Amino acid sequence: MTAKIQLIGVKKSFGSKQVLNGIDLTIEKGSSLVVIGGSGTGKSVMIKCVLGIITPDEGTILVDGQDVTHLRGSAREPVMKKFGMLFQGGALFDSLPVMKKFGMLFQGGALFDSLPVMKKFGMLFQGGALFDS
Repeated sequence: MTAKIQLIGVKKSFGSKQVLNGIDLTIEKGSSLVVIGGSGTGKSVMIKCVLGIITPDEGTILVDGQDVTHLRGSAREPVMKKFGMLFQGGALFDSLPVMKKFGMLFQGGALFDSLPVMKKFGMLFQGGALFDS
């Protein structure tokens, strides 16, 4: 039986920090899996690699037996229709500055300058915290 998701020797580093070090994982069709670990141990990185948000440095990712490791753009669309994903606490956009994340809340996902929107809704950014004006 072909696995739903399979990772074979998947590695990913950011600079000198190796986050995934040869992950081998098989998830069979119809099964559930919980990934538990401390902050910075690679949980989200592994999922982002499967989804194609991040490209692994090495290894292979198979979905329903198809190698999806380097699929991009329209070639990846049929694979993405097999997934639904909700990241905890905005982890999908962890690389964006907080002001851009805030702006996305009010602009339907389009990136733009957040300050005009914050002013419109009576909010100011002061000392790293949001306050009602």
